[in-house]
Amino acid sequence: MSQNIKKIIAQEYIKCAKDPAYFMKKYCYIQHPTRGRILFSLYPFQEKVLHLFRDNDYIITLKSRQLGISTLAAAYSLWLMLFHKDKNVLALATTQATARNLVSKTMFMYDQLPKWLRLPALEKNKLSLRLKNGSKITAKSSNADAARSEAVSLLLIDEAAFIENIGEIWASAQQTLATGGGCIAISTPYGTGNWFHQTWIRAENKENDFLPIRLPW
Repeated sequence: MSQNIKKIIAQEYIKCAKDPAYFMKKYCYIQHPTRGRILFSLYPFQEKVLHLFRDNDYIITLKSRQLGISTLAAAYSLWLMLFHKDKNVLALATTQATARNLVSKTMFMYDQLPKWLRLPALEKNKLSLRLKNGSKITAKSSNADAARSEAVSLLLIDEAAFIENIGEIWASAQQTLATGGGCIAISTPYGTGNWFHQTWIRAENKENDFLPIRLPW
């Protein structure tokens, strides 16, 4: 490899490490239901949300369907894992299959990366991806012990309003997040009085650490 190419790659790597939006728009491929494999061209609102993900530890997102926020969270997880050592991302959802869907999105993006960006994987299966730098993403279903076992850098909760025992999970997760982790809770609205609804109201009233993001159609 010529010195010139090495230099270009080094510059690109730095740009990607600094800005997750640049990394995604240039190197992340997603599976589009009708168009197949396409580059993840972020909409301006997705780019704004992405930078809020990066700059805040706790985010709660109330969204409409089909806005690509779960895909954005999967891509953000990949960026976090590639450019930071020992990041432990835990994806939680109502069922293991839904949580696995998040990990599958991350895995698909990882597989399409150019070789110079793709860190070797030490573990790669339907439920987890672990990279050579110690970072990993794991999918789990929402049982109360899901987030108890290990220090979590990022807890991703998809469709949080639909998870019945999310209050218990959150209570046990807080201990593992206390070491400097963060949480992104995403959901479409569903009912009132549940953990997601209460956490959202408190976030709006600035009574907790969550930054509320509302994404209507």
